[in-house]
Amino acid sequence: MAWNIKKITVEYLIYLLFWSILLLSPVLGSIIKDVSFFPTFEEMLSFWKFLLPALFLFVLNNNILMPFLLYKKRGRLFVFYLLCIIVACTIIYISFPLEEPPGIKNVKLPVKREVWGFFVNPRNVQILISMFVLVFNICVRLFFFTIRRDEHLKELEKEHLRSSLEYLRYQINPHFFMNTLNNIHALIDIDKDKARIAVQEFSTMMRYVLYDTSASSVPLEKEISFMNGYIDLMRLRYTDKIEIKTFFEKDTQGVFVPPMLFMQFIENAFKHGVTYKKRTVIDVALRIDDAADMILFTCRNTMLDNPVKPSCSTQGGIGIENARKRLELLFGEKATMRIGNDGEWYNVELKIPIRYDKVYNC
Repeated sequence: MAWNIKKITVEYLIYLLFWSILLLSPVLGSIIKDVSFFPTFEEMLSFWKFLLPALFLFVLNNNILMPFLLYKKRGRLFVFYLLCIIVACTIIYISFPLEEPPGIKNVKLPVKREVWGFFVNPRNVQILISMFVLVFNICVRLFFFTIRRDEHLKELEKEHLRSSLEYLRYQINPHFFMNTLNNIHALIDIDKDKARIAVQEFSTMMRYVLYDTSASSVPLEKEISFMNGYIDLMRLRYTDKIEIKTFFEKDTQGVFVPPMLFMQFIENAFKHGVTYKKRTVIDVALRIDDAADMILFTCRNTMLDNPVKPSCSTQGGIGIENARKRLELLFGEKATMRIGNDGEWYNVELKIPIRYDKVYNC
């Protein structure tokens, strides 16, 4: 809003400068030509009266025609009314004798040329000045209108992006709570003491989900702490047959990431990559590539029997699709996500640009 007000102010300052130059043109002409006399006040009044039709057209076009016709997508009607006004003003100029500007009667041209004869006629000069003022006004108005419209469209796009991201974030929370509560429920039947510890851990994680993830970004160290808490919760549930490997970058000071961006992949690894029939491995890693200014997240798990072909719905459905949409909205082509399996491992690789500010441009 402040930016639009600034543009409107600049637009009217341009008009003020334009009319100041036009109204004072006899004085400015005398200064430029370095003549020894200046127009008298009566001559200036006569010149200003000479400019009244141009001023009338400017006010009419600037305050009525363009705001109420052209800006409201009534371009044809705007052109029609504009042509009618031009024709009407031309008829008035021709039908009624107009006062000549000071000095016109005494102008002596060394060589008579047809073009000079056109400009000596005050009616013709008046028409030309009016047309020039009209064209200048239309160009300036359209220029600033286009800028304001583009800014408005960008703001609408940002608002749509924010709404889309909010919708995706709200989609994550119930999905996460459902999976975690199912894990705790399963743990109650196995070991009540571990279930009690799991509830305490879950309480800490809930505070993070409810209070921190509403922001557009969170410190990476908080996100890592959250992921570690979830993995510790899974360690309480699963036996030693499940080998869980983790590596998280330690130097993450000042780095921010979208909240819960990596959690879908970790949840899916535990949900779809664990079996008690054979020894399985879940390997989660997050590294920072300072040279490329990228965060590299990888998550892989042992493929179970009868693996399915990789697709957007493989291992996770809503979670994977959610992550894909968030990446596209937040980073566009700057982020990459690769999902697939080689028959032995189900692999997820995610690369996103490093951000050192709290607010994502969304």
